[in-house]
Amino acid sequence: MVVRFVRDETSEVAVEDASTLNELPSPPRQLLDRHGARVLDPATAVVAAGQPVPRTTVYRPGVFLIPQKYLRDQETLAAINGVLARIGLYCEPAGRDGKESSRARQFEELPVRALLHVREDSDPVVVDCWKALQLLRAAASGERPEVDPDVVARMSPEHLLFTTPVFGGVPWETSGLGGTPWETSGFGAGSSYGRTRGANRIPVTLAAAPPYRSQKPGHRRPVIAVLDTGIGPHPWFGLADRSGPPPAGTGLTVAPDIQAAILQAELATGNTVHTQLLTDYWDAPTTGQPLIGDIDTDTGHGLFIAGIIRQACPEADTLAIRVVHSDGVAYEADVLLALHLLADRVRDAQANNRPEHMVDIVSLSLGYYEENPADIAYTGQFGTAIAELLGLGVLVVAAAGNDATTRRFYPAAFADQPLGGGCGPRVISVGALNPDVTTSKALFSNEGPWVRCWATGAGVVSTYPTDVRGTAAADHEVPDHGRSSFDPDDFSAGFAVWDGTSFAAPLAAAELGKALLQSGDLATVDRDTVVKRAWTALGSL
Repeated sequence: MVVRFVRDETSEVAVEDASTLNELPSPPRQLLDRHGARVLDPATAVVAAGQPVPRTTVYRPGVFLIPQKYLRDQETLAAINGVLARIGLYCEPAGRDGKESSRARQFEELPVRALLHVREDSDPVVVDCWKALQLLRAAASGERPEVDPDVVARMSPEHLLFTTPVFGGVPWETSGLGGTPWETSGFGAGSSYGRTRGANRIPVTLAAAPPYRSQKPGHRRPVIAVLDTGIGPHPWFGLADRSGPPPAGTGLTVAPDIQAAILQAELATGNTVHTQLLTDYWDAPTTGQPLIGDIDTDTGHGLFIAGIIRQACPEADTLAIRVVHSDGVAYEADVLLALHLLADRVRDAQANNRPEHMVDIVSLSLGYYEENPADIAYTGQFGTAIAELLGLGVLVVAAAGNDATTRRFYPAAFADQPLGGGCGPRVISVGALNPDVTTSKALFSNEGPWVRCWATGAGVVSTYPTDVRGTAAADHEVPDHGRSSFDPDDFSAGFAVWDGTSFAAPLAAAELGKALLQSGDLATVDRDTVVKRAWTALGSL
């Protein structure tokens, strides 16, 4: 496998191809309903005076995000609700029922969900946070703003984020609706990436022992946090079933405290927004539609990534945090909470000399298309969360996306934008290469000057949960002779082959992990040393 870093980091922020600004495959209605979401359509979206026409994105209309210090300020909340009353709405903080995570409450700057409700004295109205935000932006303008412009500038919709495998990793690609560039260009399911019906992963066998991992390394191992679909059983990680966490020393760990905080934040939305719950770190359900029995599009995604890291940097530890549902969807607030809690964990490690709490690299194989990229580096919720980690010297690696477009896919597109104080290296965005000797770029990969690294992301073989079996069966069987054709969704052998920038990103993260091992003793974790070590590791590649 190949990892190739782009050396020219002096280019200015690239201008996107105008023809691609609103290109976005439309998720099927079933998926939107499952997660209480809506597509923002530039042709019909309301726009406040002076505001740009938005670009296409996917968001949850019953909720918006705002730093929780503003929601706790009664005067600010009253001003917001005074404006929203004009359209028959009011908002309140999630967690009024006491279910708000105690860990989340400590972060004043953390973007949290504000739930929208219809006022009792109002006529029936459509609950839509986009319209509410436009009204608030109008009210925050002029010489006598009704609400603090700085507060409104930090409010945003809660986006749906999607993982990035091609042909099945994003839910609408398996819906039959089409809409991705390769589906409308004549390639279709017959292209080299569309191996089977539905998701393009297929089960394979691997006649190889687990990559060697020293039992007593004599040094602290680099820790790569993977925010994804969680984990499943596999012998490489000492997991025979789902009865308990990975055993110590297997290279795979979990964070029950962060998982509990994510679950409590989801429970706090109550019945206001339809929410699928992430109950723990197990990648489940494997089948999202039990009456059909097809394996969900992203089942096994997180364990597949853990296996890539194990192969490419076996001395590293993967910290698996589940923020993605098995259909490939993540809620923005959940991801932001996980990032803030990781930053808190790193701060604790650095301030109190606790190397066992340290996280060195964060690998993100998910993202979204921002409706207004012009100012996201300064006001975007993701920009703030990522800057926090970068400032602590944590390397952040993000997949570039699989829509064959130059449109910026966040958080990967932060790669050419300075965030925060610029203390540590910028985000490392990763596009996908084919597994050929010429290392050509994969047809599906997003591209642009903001892509700072290219790594093998097609035809990748890695670990897959051994207990996953769907209803699809071999298309030809001879029972009397014990013969059959290939069963496309029996993964009991524990391995699969898959494509996507989702798998290029952790390969680059593993390469950085190896570089960290070569850069010095990882046991020293004060902030200055960690920042210097991150720059040294990146500069060596």
